[in-house]
Formats: sequence, structure tokens, C-alpha cells
Amino acid sequence: MTAVIFDLGGVVLEWDPRQAYATVLAPELIDGFLERIGFDAWNRLHDQGLPYARGEAELIRRFPDDEVAILAYRQHFGRTLTAMVPGTAALLAELAGQGVRLLALTNWSAETFPYAERRFGILKRFEGVLVSGAEGLAKPDPDIFRLALKRYGLDPAETFFIDDRSANVSAAETVGMTGLPFTDATTLRRDLVHHGVLSARPLIDVPVYHVAERAVWELAQRTGRYPWSSRGLGFEAEGFVHCAFADQVPQVIANYFADLPAPDRVLLSVPTDRPDWPIVVEDLGVGPYPHLFAELDPAHVTEVAAGVV
Repeated sequence: MTAVIFDLGGVVLEWDPRQAYATVLAPELIDGFLERIGFDAWNRLHDQGLPYARGEAELIRRFPDDEVAILAYRQHFGRTLTAMVPGTAALLAELAGQGVRLLALTNWSAETFPYAERRFGILKRFEGVLVSGAEGLAKPDPDIFRLALKRYGLDPAETFFIDDRSANVSAAETVGMTGLPFTDATTLRRDLVHHGVLSARPLIDVPVYHVAERAVWELAQRTGRYPWSSRGLGFEAEGFVHCAFADQVPQVIANYFADLPAPDRVLLSVPTDRPDWPIVVEDLGVGPYPHLFAELDPAHVTEVAAGVV
């Protein structure tokens, strides 16, 4: 196989439309509201290219008392993108390391997709993203799969398609691709190994470290969250946490922390044996460094005593 096409929502990014409506509706009212207005069908119209201004106006005409809630979805769309799906980003890195072409095919409004592009750096891993709302076609219409194959010059016999909806997987198979249903990244990785696209993930049997500003780390210990990739760069914006092997730590400090006195920075030991914290060694132009494809949890990271590294 030479290429893998990924669905995005539910496979790469977590999406929960209820989060937008939670800004204007009580939690116990949201599910009933979504069912009453026919949210799934309404949302699909925008995935097929209907402008939100028209879709909202039509829905408000039918449900005038719900105007505020109807408008809340687009107004607060950013809240619906809750996180990256655990483990998928590491698979993208591994596949790229094997020379596999990475593409995405998503049912998404062309008006709201830029929110995801601006926020999630992991989307830069894709050579191209075909957005249904920009094409006027949506999965599972076989024509959108044919369009993806033609646009990116793909041989369907050498292309995997991954989606969390079985209807979309089946539709991809009708045009000659190999479909893989997505439930979680661990299962998908096992499927890719079974098909010979990936091999067992190499064990990292040497220490891995992360350098941080002490004030930032102490705040993370108090709040229970460290949402950073490296100094001044967020985890979501990068898609992984920058780490280093022992012999690389001095260069990391020289490049990014030289202005800080030693007491103002901290060296953290990152566990390498946690299956929910996949570490992939990548060379993104500055040498092979270990990258952690999970957000650092302060509860499972220890500070390294001065002089150890």
C-alpha cells in the first residue's frame, strides 16, 4: 500500500456538537433539542455545501422559538472540537516514516473547517484534505471517493481508507480501496500491522526527557494539566510533545532555554512504557528526536535531579 486516506471527525479529531449548544441550553435539554430539529440531517446539508446562512434561516423559519440555540452551533463551533483522538497522531507519524502518503477525506462544512486547520497542527501532516462542503459531495457517495483518487493520483488497489462509519468504509470499497473501520488507534494499528503496512512499534529502552520552564511546570502541577509541546508552543498546535534523549538535552537547552538561568528550567523524565503515551522517533529536519503523541500528565512525570543528565 502506498497511501492511506483518513476520515477526520471521530478518527483524528474528537467532535461533539453538544458542546456548542451547552452555551445556551441546559445540559438536560440538548439531546431533545437535537432530535427535535433533526440535527444530523441538517448538519449533513452543510457538509454537502449548503451555506450556514441559508441552513440557519430555514431552520429558524420552522422553529422560530429556537433561534438562539440554532445560531449557537456556528457561533460556538470551536467548542465542538474537544481534542485529538488518542493515538491516531502517532500512527500518522509512523506511516509517514514508512513513506506512506497521508490524505484526508472528511464530511465537513467548508465554512467551519478552517477552525480545525487553525487549531490542530496535526492536520499539517496530511498531503491534502478533501472537504465535502467545498466539493458539494459527501460520503458515502462513491463519487467523492473517485474524486479523491483522481485529485491525488491514487491507485485504489494501493490505498487504504479509514473511517468510523461503516457505510463510508463500504462505499470506499466499491471504488476499489481497502476499507478499515476505525474504533480506536490501538485496533487500527493492529490492522495496519496485519496488512503489512506497519511493523511492531520499536521499544525505547533509553531515558527520554522534556525540558520546561519551571514556572510553567509548577503551574501544571497545581492545575493538573500541561498543555504544551515545547516552550511557548501548545500541544494542539504541534500535535505532539517535543522530547529528547540524554545526549540531545544540552542542545535543546542551548537552542530554546539559554536565556533562562538553570533554576528557572526543569528537566522532566518521560515514561516510555505507557501504551497510552506513544513515542515515535522522527527526523523533521533537525535530526531524530523522540516525540510524545499524548499530552503530558503531571501526575506521571518526574523531575530529574540536577546533575543527572
